[in-house]
Amino acid sequence: MDSTFIEQFIKSGCPGPNPADQIINIIKYIGDEVSRSGERVFRIPFEFFAIVGSISPAFVVDLVSGLKSRDLVDCEFEPSGLLVPHIMNMTLTIDGWETYEAERRGQTSGNYGFLAMKFGDVILETLVADVIKPTIRSGIKHDLFDNRDLARAGVIDNLMRAHIRDSAFLIVDLTHDNSGAYWEAGYGEGLGKPVIYLCERGKFENAQTHFDTNHCTTILWDTVSTDLFGRELIATLRRSLNLFETR
Repeated sequence: MDSTFIEQFIKSGCPGPNPADQIINIIKYIGDEVSRSGERVFRIPFEFFAIVGSISPAFVVDLVSGLKSRDLVDCEFEPSGLLVPHIMNMTLTIDGWETYEAERRGQTSGNYGFLAMKFGDVILETLVADVIKPTIRSGIKHDLFDNRDLARAGVIDNLMRAHIRDSAFLIVDLTHDNSGAYWEAGYGEGLGKPVIYLCERGKFENAQTHFDTNHCTTILWDTVSTDLFGRELIATLRRSLNLFETR
């Protein structure tokens, strides 16, 4: 497989990780390997670029060079018969290990939120598409994703954990008492992520949500007062993320 195939794959609508994500993947790969063996990684395999999601070996060499110049990675570059050098004797620096641990514990956050909800409800899906996602995008410049948006090859449970771990916040709709949504909310709470709860107004007023969450800030929605709901959602997110408009 060469970079031409990968470029065609990306153009087909299946993009891989962006460079910032690739940098984190490099740090995670090195940290995992060194933690497992207790030794430096003697030589990075040729397919390393594919492992971290880069488009070519040359691009990943540039990323590693940048990490080395930022004193996050310690390694050597040795000439090879290929167009790019071998990456040898690789490990993390003290700052690199701190970045590795912060990422592993979910203390670094991307510019997106994770959405947990029951899928397939037409009313809720319409609210998400027409109100929630565009409101968050215009209000705080963050995207909102769920597992369907971020689907990649791999074990779905592990991918979901990674998406929650790397998110800036969670939006969790409890209208349907969905067990998965409660689990995802708990996982996010455990990582210390801001978790914003939503519920359809009639459901909440008649039956509330589980007693472990019904005392938490819950933004109520209906199909009539969507403007008010959007303003409350953005105000809550701004407070939760310490995002305050400057004049």
